[in-house]
This record gives sequence, C-alpha cells and structure tokens, in this order.
Amino acid sequence: MQEYKGVLIAAVAVVVLGIILLFNFLFSTKRVSVGAGESSFQAGESYQINWSASNINRVGIVLFNGDEPQWVIQNYPAAAQKYAWQSDPYQPADTDYRFAVFEYPWKKGNAIAYSPAAITIIGQKYVSCDGYSVEQSWPYLPDKHPGILRTFITSSTHAGDLGGLEGADAKCNQEARKNGYEGDYIALLGADELSARERVQTDGIFVEAGAIGESIEGRSCHRFVAENIQKLLDKIKLSKEAAQIRFSNSFYQGFGNLWLGRMTAAIGAKCLLLGVQKNGETMFSNSYTCQDWTVGKRQIYSSAASSAADINPTKCYDLEGKNLTANYYGAATVGVNDQGGYTMGSATCESKRRLLCVQQ
Repeated sequence: MQEYKGVLIAAVAVVVLGIILLFNFLFSTKRVSVGAGESSFQAGESYQINWSASNINRVGIVLFNGDEPQWVIQNYPAAAQKYAWQSDPYQPADTDYRFAVFEYPWKKGNAIAYSPAAITIIGQKYVSCDGYSVEQSWPYLPDKHPGILRTFITSSTHAGDLGGLEGADAKCNQEARKNGYEGDYIALLGADELSARERVQTDGIFVEAGAIGESIEGRSCHRFVAENIQKLLDKIKLSKEAAQIRFSNSFYQGFGNLWLGRMTAAIGAKCLLLGVQKNGETMFSNSYTCQDWTVGKRQIYSSAASSAADINPTKCYDLEGKNLTANYYGAATVGVNDQGGYTMGSATCESKRRLLCVQQ
C-alpha cells in the first residue's frame, strides 16, 4: 500500500511540474501576431492596424514594400492592440505593401509578425495625371491617352511547360481579368519559329497596367514604361539605377525574373548556353524556348534512363571548341547581373519565372 501511495505522489508531482512549466512557457514566451485588415485603402486615409501580443511592453510598426521599411509608429504600448495610422497623401501607390509589428526597440531575437496578406495603397485623386507626373518627376498618362497600351508582370511564377504560346497568353489574360485590367493580352515570349518582337502586332505607348490613382476628371493614371515595343525590349539592358527610376517597385522586382525565349528573329533557336555545373561540364539547351514552351523539366536524358543516341540531341561547342551535346531543356530569360541591373540570361525549364504581358 505504501508503494502505491509513493507512486501516486510521484505522479501528482509530475503533473504539477508540468502545469508549472506550461504556465512559465505561456507567461514568459514573447509573441506577437498581426490581424487581417482591409486589403486596400486610399493614400491620405486612415488605416487601422490590429495585433495581439504576449509578454511584450512596447511595439514598433513599420510599412514596407521592397528593401527599406517606413516607420509608422515607434515605442507604442503593446497592450493597445490597435493603431490608426494616418497615411501620407503622397504615399506611392502599389499592390505589395505589408505591415510588420515587433517588440520595441528592435534587436535580434525579438518577436515580430507581418500582416498576413499584401495590402494595396491606391494613389490619391489629382487634378490631372500631369500633376502627378510633376510631383513624381516621371511621366504618368491617363487611361484614354492616344495609343496607350498596358503591360504588367504576372504575380504567379511558372515552369517552362506553359502550354505553348497559347497557354502563356491564357495565363496573362486570366491574371488581367483577376486584377481588373481592361483589354486583351499576349505573353511577350518568343517561340522557335516566331520571336517575341514578331508576336507584337499592335505597337504603341506602354504603361504599367495598374493605376496609381484617379484624376478628378475620373481618368486613371498609369506609369509610363516605354514609347514602343522595341524600347520595352531594350529595358533588358537597364542598369540597376536606371531601372529603379523607370519602373515602380513591384515592376522593378518582377522584371528581373522573366521567361523571354527568342527576343528577335535574328537570335538563333539552338545551343543556348546555360552555365557550368560543379563538375566542370558546360550545360547547353537545344532550344531557347523550353521546346516551344511545352517542357517543364531539367535534363533530356541521363545515363540511367537512356543514351544520347536514343535522343539525338543537338551538337554544341564550348568556348574552347569542344564538341558537346545539348543535354538540357532551357530557355532565354531576363535576369539580374552582378551589378543589380538587367541582362539577357538563361535557365533550365524546371525553374519558375514570371511572364511579361502586353496589351494587344
């Protein structure tokens, strides 16, 4: 009987210890979470930020869209659990803002939480798009400007198996409808027999499809991108500094991660240099277009599966004149160079890239 009593006392002690440890965890762990607020609001309006916090006395709140965060409030009581932020009337419009709430002052290891979904800030109403152009030192055009064509970069990424050019166009139009962009769109992609430049049948002045706001005349204002399709394609050669001036932040971020294919008819269709593997092998693709945008994998064959003779891949030559086989599926891309600017690049077809969509 005495033994059973000892076991019972030990069990109770374990339970009590567990409860104590649980309470210590609950009342000592620092936590913060941000509630879902409105998905969009107008620049210059008030926006309420809600959060919950445990074991934190003060919080800081920042708004960010890109690299540099913008202070909303510093050293604010965590127990308030809400803050009505009066936004700047000149807050740049964009679709990818988020709030972060964190234990103040910030240091490594502090609790931090982010708004669960992207927030759109809509530009304020201006007397005219010209007024906004002067303020931003960059051209903004009204939606009814003669010859205007919209362009945007898909928010979704895709491997090279796009379903051909037709499938890529469908992805552009699906996203355009979702975002409320008027007009019909094609993906600015080149195929083996038709370059990206040749696909464009209607030329005009290209602007970002997303509006930054409205003029009091009811016209939406759009950021100018390029005066024609050739100038749009030339943006591939922009330096980092020029790109940051000429594009909005979201467009700038997406432009360096695009599928492109054959940009012009003068570009060949075979032996695209993809890079060098760790073992020193030079990688080539036998197409600039993921086999006309139908393949979403990396390698044509492996020694375990088949042989070069079974596939009869294209013969290519490296810089030393060594004869190699194009053993990879790949496509030409828009990439980012070592200086942060844009450049023509390449990628294997299982990688995920965005599409540049242009109104036609």
